[in-house]
Amino acid sequence: SDGLLWGYSEVLGIELCWGEGILRFRDPATGEFLRTPEELNEAYLAAEARADAERAGRETAEARIAEMEAELRRLRG
Repeated sequence: SDGLLWGYSEVLGIELCWGEGILRFRDPATGEFLRTPEELNEAYLAAEARADAERAGRETAEARIAEMEAELRRLRG
């Protein structure tokens, strides 16, 4: 009724769903669809961007600490 074709792979233990020219796989235990290659790529790129931002923030903090330590040494004579 929804225009989707459903199947089940006993070998893989997952449901298959075909609709709008796209084959999707779904975990029958959770009902959640597995990510498509495009979705995995988007998630990877987002994680990579977060890691880059965290790295930049850490480097900025480390540089600031080094500046503060140098200033403290200068003030102590």
